[in-house]
Amino acid sequence: MKALTILFTIAICLSANFSFAHNKDEAKAGVLFSRVGYDLDSDKRIIIRSATNDYIAEGDDFQLYDENGKNIFTGKLKSWGEKWKEYWWIADFSALKKAGSYTCAFKNTSGKEIKTAPFKVASDLLWNESWEKVAIEQLKHRVEFRKNNYKKHGPGHAEGGGWQDCGGYLREVNSHATMITGLFDLLEFSADKINPQEKEELIEQSIIGLDYIAFCQDKAEELGKGRGAIIHEWPKHRNVITGDVVKGALCFARAATLLNSSNPTKANEYLERAMRSFNFIDKNGPIHHCGGTDFHGTVQPNDGYNPVIHGAPEGFVRPEEWKTRDLVMMTWVASELSFQKRYLEKAAEYAQKVIDRQISKAHPEGKYYGHFKAYKSANYSEKAWEHHHMGYDAGATFPHYIISLIQLAQKHPNHPAKPKWDKAIRNFAYGYFLPACSDNPFYLLPIGYYKGEGLLVFSGLWHGINGAYGSAAALALELQTYTGDDQFGKIAMGNLQWIAGLNSGVWEENRYVSKSMIYGVGDEYIGSWTKIPGTICNGFESDAQFHVETPRKSTDAPKVFTDEGWITHSGGWLSALSRLANH
Repeated sequence: MKALTILFTIAICLSANFSFAHNKDEAKAGVLFSRVGYDLDSDKRIIIRSATNDYIAEGDDFQLYDENGKNIFTGKLKSWGEKWKEYWWIADFSALKKAGSYTCAFKNTSGKEIKTAPFKVASDLLWNESWEKVAIEQLKHRVEFRKNNYKKHGPGHAEGGGWQDCGGYLREVNSHATMITGLFDLLEFSADKINPQEKEELIEQSIIGLDYIAFCQDKAEELGKGRGAIIHEWPKHRNVITGDVVKGALCFARAATLLNSSNPTKANEYLERAMRSFNFIDKNGPIHHCGGTDFHGTVQPNDGYNPVIHGAPEGFVRPEEWKTRDLVMMTWVASELSFQKRYLEKAAEYAQKVIDRQISKAHPEGKYYGHFKAYKSANYSEKAWEHHHMGYDAGATFPHYIISLIQLAQKHPNHPAKPKWDKAIRNFAYGYFLPACSDNPFYLLPIGYYKGEGLLVFSGLWHGINGAYGSAAALALELQTYTGDDQFGKIAMGNLQWIAGLNSGVWEENRYVSKSMIYGVGDEYIGSWTKIPGTICNGFESDAQFHVETPRKSTDAPKVFTDEGWITHSGGWLSALSRLANH
């Protein structure tokens, strides 16, 4: 992993100093397309990048040829403009409704013909090519890796079950919860596409993950941290993080419903655990522990809050308040338990706390509104992703996940607060989510708005955030259903296809080459630490993996590929894929 990242970083650094000739054939460029392929009935695009703004002529034709060399489709190349100090053109062939294998060809302004490698178009292609590897095959391998940690790191590192969640020994509760969320979304939204044996395997893997979180819940009580608390990771990271407790409660609550028919005994156990964790954090939260720990278990001088990643102003002191993202998740847990009146009241209470932090149209950030302040007393917005190292910010993923508000509005349409929920959802959808994702040629969800810098996508990350893109696609599909607006479908496909290969590309043989970031899926894919099939790597960012620089517009670009595979990314992918397959 380190060697690959270093080599790629060196390549980028060296190429950044290259002086381009005006000859279009010598321009630093690339033709970028999905290496997994395209769903027949979804948005389908090829994107061209170049360091020069005259590499492609606006309005020139592109052609799609089938396997026999027959011209099947002709369209117009459209200039998107400049982003990340590069120029981008779009070849949109969404109107193509014939399955097959195709090659795209066009000419640049010097008359040279450019061709892609063949790519596939078929119904449910992303689903068929990836779901089983990501959801089942990968996790079976990770169970074995976890067992092997007994030999490598000592018995504690295998105790309690679960999956090895990344490139090392870790088994974080937050990553398990995200993966379980993806598995449960498969069971909820795509059950008709899964045969009985596959369903049994999904349930088996879900229970493996749930039982590890249950183990961490029991350990928290044994350690005197409270009944219903959940420690972050066993055996090294025994701190209690608010988000871990909330996400654990969510998984237990959904399990009570989704596993009720297949395993009622386990479902009843998980229901009790869900209430136990929700009630604990509802009473005691938010928990701001002191002494965050690093990957080696060394105590940090603070609790793990990093103001640089948050975009907090100089001198800002983190308040003793809930993170907005934790309030969003508390709303979701309570909504899942809202068959009891007490929890419906709690869901409405937490939903209102979220709405109280929504940035208004009268006081926007730049031109954006409808997203949320990080804290009620803060003057900066919460970012899509704040995860880094250990402690307070660990597991701060699930970007702007107002699926909880959408679910609440759908489940309780006659609730007196329904108009408020609806307004909040629509303000977020049209005031922030749609325009922010449309600010780049790939429809990627930005990491957030930084005062004095604007929207940033790649700068200031701890590592790549492919998990955010999967979750953003799931959220976009929920918004498409809720609003009936197909613009959100484009955002969903943009974020999914970034992972599947329609991304900025890696510099290889004097050109940018797009690669699938799902190991073992697609005609060309990028490696990962573990080389486990179905692993989704961290992805692109501006700086080195596991190293944070101050977020700046001047550095915001997909310069570095980071290859560690973390199951959080897979969970986000499955959450989107399950909704897409049922759309």
